[in-house]
This record gives sequence, structure tokens and C-alpha cells, in this order.
Amino acid sequence: MSEVAVAFPNDETTAEVVASRLRADGIVARVDLGQYGSTRLVPARGQVTVFVDARDVAKAHQILGTKPRALKAPSSFERAAIPVLVVALGVAIVAFAAAVVTR
Repeated sequence: MSEVAVAFPNDETTAEVVASRLRADGIVARVDLGQYGSTRLVPARGQVTVFVDARDVAKAHQILGTKPRALKAPSSFERAAIPVLVVALGVAIVAFAAAVVTR
């Protein structure tokens, strides 16, 4: 069974209300607490997700009055940042190794 995220509430209680609403219309919904559910030491913000079966996504969005999240292509800045960060990390490792060797 393939699941798709349809709601991203800020807390567990809201997520359970959303899932309950979907279940009332016959849609199997699951609440995932992410890291928040494992330790309760991290803030829940952005980690609580409501999942439904991929076959029920359109109906779930209709019930909730939401739209699917649109996938966006990375910007040119984001594409350029990765190689720059990799090179910077390489330079830092070489500098660290040089400092250790010259001690």
C-alpha cells in the first residue's frame, strides 16, 4: 500500500482530528509523529503528518478542502550551493589535516 501525505498539522491533537474526519468518510488515515513521537523532546512543528492510501488522495483533499503540495524544481542558487558546500568541506578537511600534521 502506497501512502501519500495529505495534511501537515502543527500538533498531534489536530492531526488526530483530521484523521478522524477522513475515517468518518471511509478513508483509512494514519498519523505519523516523526521524531516528535519517538522522544517528545523535539518540537512537533513540521513533523506531524497525516497519510492516506494513494488511491484516496483526491477524495481526502476534497474532504479537507486542501490542495496537493506542488513539487518545485530547485532554483539555480540551490543547484549551485551543493558543489560550493562540497568544495568548502573538502578545503576544511585538508586544512584540519594540515593543522594536525604540523603540530
